[in-house]
Amino acid sequence: MPAQLPASIPSFVGQAEPMRLLDADLTSKDGVTVTQAIVGSAGIGKTALAVHWAHRVRHRFPDGQIYLNLRGFDPHQSPLTTGAALHSLLAALHLPSHQVPADPDVQVGLYRTLMAERRMLILLDNARDAQQVRPLLPGSAGSLVLVTSRDRLSGLGTADGADLVTLTRMPPVEARELLIRRLGVRRAAPGHPVLDEIIEHCDRLPLALAIVATFANRHPGTSLGHLAVQLRNARRRLDILADSDPTTSIRSVFSWSYAALSPDAARLFRLLARHPESHFTARNAAAIAMVSPAKVYPLVCELTRLHLVEDHPDCYVLPELLRAYGEELTYPALRAS
Repeated sequence: MPAQLPASIPSFVGQAEPMRLLDADLTSKDGVTVTQAIVGSAGIGKTALAVHWAHRVRHRFPDGQIYLNLRGFDPHQSPLTTGAALHSLLAALHLPSHQVPADPDVQVGLYRTLMAERRMLILLDNARDAQQVRPLLPGSAGSLVLVTSRDRLSGLGTADGADLVTLTRMPPVEARELLIRRLGVRRAAPGHPVLDEIIEHCDRLPLALAIVATFANRHPGTSLGHLAVQLRNARRRLDILADSDPTTSIRSVFSWSYAALSPDAARLFRLLARHPESHFTARNAAAIAMVSPAKVYPLVCELTRLHLVEDHPDCYVLPELLRAYGEELTYPALRAS
């Protein structure tokens, strides 16, 4: 029986509402195959939530758990092809490699046949889009497929009935709890006056908060007040949130989303980063890019689809960390200064 889930983060906190939605959906569809997708921006905590919640519910799937990184947004490797993904899934189901057919359509049929009598949890992490996920969905009842992606995966909801849970920035109370747990109550007491400032400078992104906590723990002589002052400067903020490990560096994780943009959408992102206001409408975006509203709308949709811009009821918002990253793309000298 495969048991491939990564370890859950010991200091995992928050995400109470998304977990409630995941629990409710799984309970309401007991006995059928459930596809749930956790989507959101880079650094928002999609994988951490998926792994944590998967451990909570794995007892409901007695035939095991499979984990597969689809590499949809990866700095060094291309996204997994359907054939490569199916090879990995079939191997996890203990099918010898010499018995895996060469034809991808036959592989899909074999995979679904082997899954037909099983109740399994399959975590497909870091999906590029709905097309990459669709051939990997079992065709029979009783299993759970949990997907994470920076893409909105709207097509997976429309055509395949997936339930989409969109992560937003952490509520302040959960962000404070994360910092307190990482830094310790002695250093970051719940009422510490600068915690909220640090949290806002990190855009309430779990990854950014975790990086700042690691930085603070590495520099125990630096007060949280001094750290907050450093974070006020956007350039210094991105430096503090940098790391040699690309998976834990804000610049790197943002860059993987930016690299997936079309040239016109990438240009619009850079122009929006230079705009003095973080809030804008499609009409504002058209004026900034000096194109017609009809031409700019699909570009804005592309930015929101990859969660590089937030879609609010009456406007769009470019969060401050992404804004600072976009400014560096426009003015590379900022990073060196």
